[in-house]
Amino acid sequence: MSSMPNSLGAEEFVERSAPLVQDTLSNASQIIDSVTKSEIQPHVGYMKELGLDFGWGPTAFLQWSLENFHVYLETPWWASLTITTCAIRLVLFALQTGAADNAGRMAVVQPHLIDIRKRMNEAKETQNMADLMRGTQEMRQVYAVAGIKMWKNLLPLVQIPLGFGMFRLTRNMASLPVPGLDIGGVLWFQDLTVSDPYLLLPALTGAAAFAMFKLSRATGGAVGLPDWALPIFQWVLPIFTSLLMCFWPAVMQIGFAWSAILALFQTYVFTLPWFRRLLRIHPLPRLPSPVSQHRTGTMTIPTTARTRSQGPEAPTQGLLAGATSRFKKLVAENQPQPSGGRTKAQIAEAKKYEEKRAREIKRDKQVAEQERQRRRSENKGY
Repeated sequence: MSSMPNSLGAEEFVERSAPLVQDTLSNASQIIDSVTKSEIQPHVGYMKELGLDFGWGPTAFLQWSLENFHVYLETPWWASLTITTCAIRLVLFALQTGAADNAGRMAVVQPHLIDIRKRMNEAKETQNMADLMRGTQEMRQVYAVAGIKMWKNLLPLVQIPLGFGMFRLTRNMASLPVPGLDIGGVLWFQDLTVSDPYLLLPALTGAAAFAMFKLSRATGGAVGLPDWALPIFQWVLPIFTSLLMCFWPAVMQIGFAWSAILALFQTYVFTLPWFRRLLRIHPLPRLPSPVSQHRTGTMTIPTTARTRSQGPEAPTQGLLAGATSRFKKLVAENQPQPSGGRTKAQIAEAKKYEEKRAREIKRDKQVAEQERQRRRSENKGY
């Protein structure tokens, strides 16, 4: 009988405290929701708070840039990635301009460097160190006269660590994943944490890479590559890249697709004569006319340079002076001219000069062959 009042008291206590407990739980739920929302609210540095900490370097720089564009422009992730890629390409454009100028100058003198390299190879075979040294000095003189600086060819390599940084950043963003990335796409790739369902982005990247390399050969960008490397860069590399990208999430695919498209556009504008003049980039070499060339084997070589005897008695000073004069003339001839075409008198003079040059070349070859035979006979005598 004495337990009844205690039981009634407990029930009354529960009934009276139930509203208070409900209010407390409701307030706690609101507090948790507000804290959660504040934690995932995009702000500069929040990817680092989520665990993406790359310290210092290209990846950290790209992360900081992507966060700033995403937070302050309030753009979806696909647009933030596009803007970041365009900004990086714009920064690298100055370096690409210097490399394009150097490639244009290389394309002008490349046919004549072939003759120098051929004579150097012959000197190596006959172990003629004097001719080898003269050929090396002549090649350096050619570079100096044409204004070629080999270190400029290395400037585009700056994009390699940036490309690796973008690969590393986007891969970790998809693995986490970063909040909002699953709805940050557009068109047919709405979810950036999974691969493009139609694989259009990998195909677009490969096609842009193929077109870019094919176009770069016209601007002198492929100068210096051996013959066996040309099909690898033009065919194998784009196909391999497309197949590899098929397994990437869309956040990685879209970044590399935009990079390839912008690189193709950049290569195209470098082929425009007015654009090269605007930025003071050396013009691309003009196609030689039929009367101003002779054929050696299967390669068409302009004959503006004078071929000299390859004998050891040729003085070094005369060799360098001849290289200076002929390549100054070569570079000057490849500058843009206000008037196109040539007069009949100029064409007749060019034909007359070609006939004279053909006789000189034939005579020089005979002298060089006699000199090689003399050296071989001397070597056999020893």
